[in-house]
Amino acid sequence: MVEPIRDKELINKAAEVLREDRSEQGERRYLLFLTGLFLGRRVCDMRKMHVGDVLGREKFVIIEQKTGKRIELFISKKLRKAYKERLAGRDPEEWLFPSPDPDKVTGKQKPICYRTLLRDMQEVKAIMKLPADYNIGTHSLRKTFGYHYYRETHDVATLMKLFNHSKEETTLIYIGIASDEIKAAFLKVDRMYDT
Repeated sequence: MVEPIRDKELINKAAEVLREDRSEQGERRYLLFLTGLFLGRRVCDMRKMHVGDVLGREKFVIIEQKTGKRIELFISKKLRKAYKERLAGRDPEEWLFPSPDPDKVTGKQKPICYRTLLRDMQEVKAIMKLPADYNIGTHSLRKTFGYHYYRETHDVATLMKLFNHSKEETTLIYIGIASDEIKAAFLKVDRMYDT
């Protein structure tokens, strides 16, 4: 199971490094990173977003691929600024995260594939210098969004709505809070004995 990125300092440093990379891949990784952190969406939903969904907007609506549910998303000031800087001049109909290769049959642009997104996340992992055994993947940014929202607010009810979970326990396990609590319990046990 992939993990949230718990260290805010590492997140901020990674964002700085990604911001500086103005290559096509760098632009995509930077926007992917920020979109995941600020919107907390599944990659399957982020792949289907268009430039016109987010550029110059404060909110937009998606239909979640997994659940079929309609959800209204609000774009923070920081994310709006990043979109404005990186997307100005792009066609509103373009995919937000386009594939570098056009569709072989139609020749039209298509959304980025999961494999490329996973590679992008592995690059983010390398930038953050996370340990080799730290499991990071395409859901890590969604989990990071939830993890830090919960740590800041302790509002599991709102997270349940955002993630379309039916139980608090599911949400806490998903965002890594349950594993944090288990680790803390073992650390407390360690301090209980003088051996």
